[in-house]
Amino acid sequence: MIASIGVVVSLLVSSWQTRELARQTSINTGVAGVSAMYNGMERLHHIESLIAAEPWLYGHFYGSASLPDDEHQRARVLTIAGMLADVVDYGLVITETNPDIKFYAGWRDFALSLRRTSPAMVHLVGERPAWWAALNKYWAEHPEPSS
Repeated sequence: MIASIGVVVSLLVSSWQTRELARQTSINTGVAGVSAMYNGMERLHHIESLIAAEPWLYGHFYGSASLPDDEHQRARVLTIAGMLADVVDYGLVITETNPDIKFYAGWRDFALSLRRTSPAMVHLVGERPAWWAALNKYWAEHPEPSS
C-alpha cells in the first residue's frame, strides 16, 4: 500500500515537472524570438546609419535610383546592399523558424519593398542568389505584380 502511494506521488510530481518544463520552454522560445527580432533591428539600424551619414545613398535603397557609374560610389552602394541583404535574409530566416514571431510580417514586407525600390539589391541578389538564399527564395515565391 505504501509503495503504491509512493508511485502515485512520484507520477504526480513527474507530471507537474513535465508541465512546468513545457511552460518554461514556451517562455524561452518567446524570449529567443524577441531577442532575435531585436538583434535584426539593431543590424538594420546600423546599416541605415551608414545611409543617413551619406544622404546620396538613400535613393539607391529607397528611391529606385540605379547603380552609380562612378566606380567608388558603385562599390559603396553594392557593399551596403550586401550588408542590407544580409540583414533582410536574417530577418526572413528568424521569422520563419521561430513560431512565436512567425506572425510578424515586417521583414517580409520590407523585403518586397526593397525589391521595388533598390535596383542595387536586386542586382546583387540576382548575381549571387545562394548568398542570400532566404531573400532570393522569398522574392521568387512572391513575384512582382504585373502593371
